[in-house]
Amino acid sequence: MNLPHRTGPAAQAVSVKRMEPTAQAQLGPLGLTGFIVVTTIATGIDAGVFPEKLLHSVVPLVGFFIGGLAQLLAGLFQAQRGDTWHATVFGGFGLFWMAKSLMLLWVLPGLDPSLRGDTMGLFTLPWVFVVFVLWLASFRIHLALLLTFTCVLVVFVAMTCNGFTGSVGWNRVAGWFGLGASAGALYLLAGQVMASTWGRPVLPMGRFLAPDAPDVRPES
Repeated sequence: MNLPHRTGPAAQAVSVKRMEPTAQAQLGPLGLTGFIVVTTIATGIDAGVFPEKLLHSVVPLVGFFIGGLAQLLAGLFQAQRGDTWHATVFGGFGLFWMAKSLMLLWVLPGLDPSLRGDTMGLFTLPWVFVVFVLWLASFRIHLALLLTFTCVLVVFVAMTCNGFTGSVGWNRVAGWFGLGASAGALYLLAGQVMASTWGRPVLPMGRFLAPDAPDVRPES
């Protein structure tokens, strides 16, 4: 007997209970998982919570596979679903972490120490503008995501300033706001996973911050 193809939180919850293999899972939580893991480790080092000596031993591997590959796969899936915002975020951040991991492994060790800061500053500078556009677009989604992405925007600004100035203060700002972004992403992850298994929204995400678009129906 052919089982129906189910999508959406409620339908997924029913499918999970019935162990139906045809239920379509969402990869958004996978992307959030990659974001949480790599951001917690990398920005925890920047904040001084974890030893700085772990930067070149842990971050490249975690960044490439968990922060990079996991988010890239989630972004490709979101693109297939027509979700432009999440596809851009997960796909872009996935490529960001893949590139940064390779830079930490192969590029920075061979550079003159006086050029390393400017190199990382130049690497993150264009991302400030990209993240700013995504941050503006998050005003149309919900409050939890907006707060999380506000922290992300501050992180990229602080990383860029730290790269060009070498200021430890900017590094600490990036670290603590990065941990704040990880906490926000963890809340988003819990909300999505619990909604998919409980069949209804469990954690409040906040109201839409922009009015709903008018209902425009084509004339018959």
